[in-house]
Amino acid sequence: MNKDILNFFMRSYSLEHTKRYSMKPVIQPESVATHSFFVALGVLLMSEEYEFDVDIAVKIALAHDLPEMEVSDVNHLVKKNFPEVAKALEEAEEKIIKSMPESVARYCQMYHEDTPEALVVHYCDALQCLQYADNEIKMGNTGYMVDVHTNSAKRMAVIAHKLEAYKI
Repeated sequence: MNKDILNFFMRSYSLEHTKRYSMKPVIQPESVATHSFFVALGVLLMSEEYEFDVDIAVKIALAHDLPEMEVSDVNHLVKKNFPEVAKALEEAEEKIIKSMPESVARYCQMYHEDTPEALVVHYCDALQCLQYADNEIKMGNTGYMVDVHTNSAKRMAVIAHKLEAYKI
C-alpha cells in the first residue's frame, strides 16, 4: 500500500474516537465511524425497494463523513444557529476532500451531488439519526434526543418524497 494511503487509513481510526452529539447529554456515545457503518447498512437495505447503484451508494455512505477526521463532528444546532460557521466548515471540508486519496475523495464529493445514490445516503443518514435517537430514548434519554427523533423523521419524509421516482 502506498505510504500516503496507508497514512490516511491509519489516521481514519480517529473517527472511532470522534463523538457525535458531543454538546448534548447522551447515555451511549456514538462515534462517527459507527454512524457511517449504520448509514452504509441502511443503504444496502434500501436496495430492496429502490433502484440505484448500490456499490456507489455504499461507498458514498462510508466516505460521507471522512472530512470529520480533520474538523470533528460539529453539532447540527451550531451550524443552524451560526450559518457563517456552517459555511466555513463547508469550505474546510472541500479543502480536506482535495487532500484525500482519490479513491475516497470522489465519494465524499458525490455525497453533495443530485443523484439517486446521494439521495439514498442522505435518507439513510437521517434514518441513522432516528435509529440512534430511538435507542437513546428507549434507554431513558428524553431530552434533546426527542428533538433529534422528530427532526430526523421530518427529514426522512422530505427525502422519501424525492425517492419516489426510484421506487421499484
